[in-house]
Amino acid sequence: MTGRWLLDPVLIGGLVTLALVYALLTGPLRHRLAPGTPYPRRKARFFYAAILALYLTEGSPLHDFAEVYSFSAHMLQHMLLSYLAPSLMLRGLPDWVLRPLLLHPRVKPVAKVLTHPVVAFSVFSLFFSLWHIPVIYEGALRNPALHHLEHVLFFIAALMLWWPLLSPLPELPRLSYAGALVYLFVLPIAQLPVFAAVTFADHAIYPTYASVPHHPFGDAHADQVFGGALMKVGGLFTFGLPFILTFFAWYRQDNPSHYRRRASTP
Repeated sequence: MTGRWLLDPVLIGGLVTLALVYALLTGPLRHRLAPGTPYPRRKARFFYAAILALYLTEGSPLHDFAEVYSFSAHMLQHMLLSYLAPSLMLRGLPDWVLRPLLLHPRVKPVAKVLTHPVVAFSVFSLFFSLWHIPVIYEGALRNPALHHLEHVLFFIAALMLWWPLLSPLPELPRLSYAGALVYLFVLPIAQLPVFAAVTFADHAIYPTYASVPHHPFGDAHADQVFGGALMKVGGLFTFGLPFILTFFAWYRQDNPSHYRRRASTP
């Protein structure tokens, strides 16, 4: 079992490039893009946290462990790549950074389609399901180029997924409170077929993990069941917490006098 940290030049170069571009846009170029706008410290923390999350996902020992030994580790990797890193990155992007890119006359029609909630939901759900089909999953494990492409596409699909909830651009708006509740409610439901196929299979369906001589989880089937449970619990928490917060935000908006009375009560 390996415990190495990866210093792959493509991975490091890509992440460093993202960080430098962000630093330029929010630093020296900020006064051209948004004159008089202060440096977005809070957003910058989110963005650089996303860069760190991406490296921990792709460059930490988790990568080798997920690729060779454990389905549940791979599931954790996919959750970080799909849920944590993209949501942090969207929270870290100021509207004045995205507006010139996504609202360009030639780009805006495409951006409107890709960030539409139905399209974003469908693309992510379909992509999530397809990549867990054993023959495709195994192909990615055995072909590094395909595996890297998988993770890049996973991240792009996840950015689309989170856009209707976290959009910084009113021109490509967030969902209403009611729409967000429906969106967050159906997302875990769309994952049920994959969860059921993985968790309730009576054998290990991914040969790579089944062939490990001394499996760290005892056997590949037990690891697979745990990975399926991790998939479901992780999805319920990731979408359930925003569901609760969105519900109460909607309630506060519709009942402001109630909250003012509570605040003024000694």
